[in-house]
Amino acid sequence: MATYSQALKGYVADVPKVIFRRCDKKAYSFDELTAATVSAQINTLDVNAGWSLFPVAVLPGQSTFTMTFTTGKFDADLFAMANKTEYEANSNYELDTAERHDVVDHAIELLQTPVAETIYIAGMEETDEQTIPSGKYKVDGKNITFSSDDAIDFVDVIYKYVKEVNEAIITNKESAIGECSCKQRCSLAA
Repeated sequence: MATYSQALKGYVADVPKVIFRRCDKKAYSFDELTAATVSAQINTLDVNAGWSLFPVAVLPGQSTFTMTFTTGKFDADLFAMANKTEYEANSNYELDTAERHDVVDHAIELLQTPVAETIYIAGMEETDEQTIPSGKYKVDGKNITFSSDDAIDFVDVIYKYVKEVNEAIITNKESAIGECSCKQRCSLAA
């Protein structure tokens, strides 16, 4: 919710800070929300007696309580929280990357050591030949050498490299159950 204030010459954005605590006691905090809504739907059953026009009792029935929040911050904790998963160390994770290099003396040096057979350079192919033919390249660790017959100013290289990461496996099989609290906060947005 945002309300314009003439005195402040701007909008007052009214969004809560959200703290979600899963049943396994893991807690998550989200304090950069852009929107939040809370809605309750309570279904009741009226009990009438005799000829009375008004119910003599109202019994609570099936009810739902829905909380929705939107954040502009992309955070992996959102997925770990919602899918009831944990981060695990993976020292063999193959991470994709793309780099642009100026070709100097028909060679470049990559920033990372590529996984074998994962290098892609548009319009070219990898070779193992001693003399590199035109349109091909040779890989030696981080170094890539091009044919001396090719006049190349720069190349875009896409490849995978191994990196140690903390990884959470996300599936649609699990969902989190817990308690959520919203702490009221106000901020000025010009």
